[in-house]
Amino acid sequence: MSDVPRLEISALGPVRPPAEAVLAAAVRREAQGFDAVWWADHLLHWFPDAIWTPDLVPMAERQPSPHVWMDPFPMIAAAAQRTSTIRLGVGVTDLARNHPAQLARAALSLDHLTEGRFVLGIGSGESLNLTPYGLPADRPVSRLEEGVEIVRSFFSDPGPMDFEGDHFRLSGASIGLRPFGAAPPAIWIAAHRPRGLRLVGRAADGWLPFARTPELYADMLAQVRTAASQAGRDPDAIAPGLYARIVIAESDEEATTAIDASFLMRFIALTLPDETFQANGAEHPLGAGAFGLTTFLPTELDRDAALRLADAVPVPVMRDAALHGTPDEIAAQLARFVDAGARHIQLTNLTPLVAPKMAAQSEEMMGDAISALRALELTN
Repeated sequence: MSDVPRLEISALGPVRPPAEAVLAAAVRREAQGFDAVWWADHLLHWFPDAIWTPDLVPMAERQPSPHVWMDPFPMIAAAAQRTSTIRLGVGVTDLARNHPAQLARAALSLDHLTEGRFVLGIGSGESLNLTPYGLPADRPVSRLEEGVEIVRSFFSDPGPMDFEGDHFRLSGASIGLRPFGAAPPAIWIAAHRPRGLRLVGRAADGWLPFARTPELYADMLAQVRTAASQAGRDPDAIAPGLYARIVIAESDEEATTAIDASFLMRFIALTLPDETFQANGAEHPLGAGAFGLTTFLPTELDRDAALRLADAVPVPVMRDAALHGTPDEIAAQLARFVDAGARHIQLTNLTPLVAPKMAAQSEEMMGDAISALRALELTN
């Protein structure tokens, strides 16, 4: 029998009303064979208000704002009552909007409500969720390091805690609530740069990054495992995940055509790092070295500026922003990341955003993609 852990496949949960649709999706994912559902924790979307008009974005006719995000924590609590085996996670929140003590209490509460199925995903934060609200966006990895240490401490020790850091200070702080079972909620960290990857190796149970190619993924994973070894941890104890955006269709041509024609895909592409633009012979419209996922601020853009940015995104970069094709083709692309070490794939279906008319079809195909990926796993 192989010692390689079973591949886990998860999905991004819906975040917009009606609430019943959100809960029904969790039930459907469990029935489809997904291992987990993750909910994003956003306040703003990547789409500027200035372009959210029916002439550019047809869905603006029925959804007046692009920034419709339900709070993931109560959604997870509600989904726990409708499901029995699937894991439920927030993927990911941050420690600028959430004090570590509050986040630890929320995680432990959901640990009980889910009977041990909750997963806490944490990242360094995105400017669009912080700066417009007057929250600190400086030194994000330093804040993440301190916050994860505090959350871990609250998970393991109910006694009074003192902590003196650059971002957080505690004196006699305590959380008496204990985990539901023998182990506390797993902490997964979203990280891409060297310092964040070292933190994953030192302190995380799982890792949830973006990666443009399997080669880049393997390089980042090697950094995580090296940091784990240097910290005296078993590198294999850290679950290597992958956040995979997909556009799924009956043919690759249909998927590619949908991406090329999608105005919103241009803004999704702006969240990619500068390396992706360089690999396609272009410069990032947000500037050299940009990593739009953490720095892009749509609230700063008027309509003309937003349109200029959108026009500056090359079509090849738009295609690089998501894996695309038939269920079998997407499974084959994902298999390359599995070969590079990924053991948990989070499928984020962008098809409804890219081509709303393909939304229902794409939802049905998600199950086909899982079956195809499982079949490839069994044959390797």
